Amino acid sequence: MIEQQEILQGIGGDLLGFAPEGWGRLRYEYSAVAKYATDSLTVEYSNGESEMVDCPVTVLSKLARLRAGMYQEGKGTWFSVEYTIERPSNYSVDFNYDEYPDFTFRPSPEGFADDLKTFPGPRSSSPIG
Repeated sequence: MIEQQEILQGIGGDLLGFAPEGWGRLRYEYSAVAKYATDSLTVEYSNGESEMVDCPVTVLSKLARLRAGMYQEGKGTWFSVEYTIERPSNYSVDFNYDEYPDFTFRPSPEGFADDLKTFPGPRSSSPIG
């Protein structure tokens, strides 16, 4: 649990390091199935505008470690996470354990099967069929 908090704080630090001037909220989304992963970082500015910006690559390895470390026998692990930081330093993290991510690409059926082998849990079928 302590290591999970350290990883989450490290991710927050990485995201804050990428925050442009005038930001009000950062919303980072990450989804993973086996070796497939996708992420996005949306910046909402104090003036109400928003844009997607490049994500710090250092976050990816931390999230892979976090995903593996949060695996629980019989439950599996999460598929996606939304990490939100609101200025000045409030943050929230929401994990999705139940719904397969809505990728912009579709991992192969083998990718979903590999994920279930790596992180066995109650979900027994791939959304691909």
